[in-house]
Amino acid sequence: MLEDLKNLFIKQHGNYAKNLQFESVVIIIIIMVFFTKYFPKTYGFVIILIIFALYISDNLVNINNTFVNDFNHITMIKLQLLQDKVYQHINTKLNLIKSSNKKTMITSEEIQKIYDNNKLDSLYIDANMIHFLESIISLYDYNSYTFYSLLKGTNNIMKLKKEIDEFYEANKKYPINISEMLETALELKSNTLNNIHNFIYSVPKTNVMFDYVNKITNRYNILISRITDSIYKSYLKSIDLNGINANTKFVSYNTTKPYDPKLNHPIIPNNTEDKLIQYYI
Repeated sequence: MLEDLKNLFIKQHGNYAKNLQFESVVIIIIIMVFFTKYFPKTYGFVIILIIFALYISDNLVNINNTFVNDFNHITMIKLQLLQDKVYQHINTKLNLIKSSNKKTMITSEEIQKIYDNNKLDSLYIDANMIHFLESIISLYDYNSYTFYSLLKGTNNIMKLKKEIDEFYEANKKYPINISEMLETALELKSNTLNNIHNFIYSVPKTNVMFDYVNKITNRYNILISRITDSIYKSYLKSIDLNGINANTKFVSYNTTKPYDPKLNHPIIPNNTEDKLIQYYI
C-alpha cells in the first residue's frame, strides 16, 4: 500500500519527481484542510482522513507514473523507427558499393563499425525532437540522404550538449573548449536548417508541400534553438566561473547566421538540385 508514494519520496530525485512531490503534498494539505473545516475533529476521523489523503496522493502518483512510462515507451519506439531509417540508408549505400564494384570487399568488422558510428546515441535527451522527427519520417521516401543527414546533424548537436552537461556534473566546471563546442553547435544548427529546407527540392511541386516544408523548417528551428540556447547558457556560465582572461574566446550567438531562406534558397524552387551541406564532427 502507498508503494508509489513511498518510492516517489525515497527513490526519485529528478525535477519531475520534485514537482510531483510538491503536488502530492499540496493535495494532502488541501484534503486535510477541507475535511477538518467541515467535519468533526475526532481522533478516529483524523486517522481516517490521513489515510484517505495518502491514498488519493498515491493514486495521483500512480496515474502520473503510468502516463510517463507510456510516453517514454512511445518515445523509444519512435527513436527506434528513426534509427531504422539510418540503418536503411546505410544498407542501401553498402549495396550500391557492392553492386558497382564487386571486387570491393567490406569486412563484417568494418560494417559493424559503420553501424556503431551511425547510432543516434544522443537524440534521447530531447523527447520533443524525437516526436517531431518521427512525425516527418515520410520525407525519407523523397530524399533518404537528406533525412539521414538531418538525423545525424541533430544527433551531433545533442551530443555536444550531453558532453557539456555530463562534464559539468562530474567536474563542477565546463570543458576548456566550450567556446569551440558552441561554435560547432551553431554551425551544425545552420547546416541542419539548410538541410531540412532542401526537401523543398524533392517533394512534389505543389504549394501545399512547399508550405509544409516551410512549416516544419520553422518548427525544427524552434526545437533545435532550445538546444543551442542551452549550450550558449553553459558557455556564459563558464565565463562567469572562470572570469575573462587571455584564453577567453567570445562567441557571438545572436549574430551567427542561421538558415536564411532568401539568401540560401528560393522559396519556390526553379530546379530540383539537391544543395546539401556536409557537416559531420
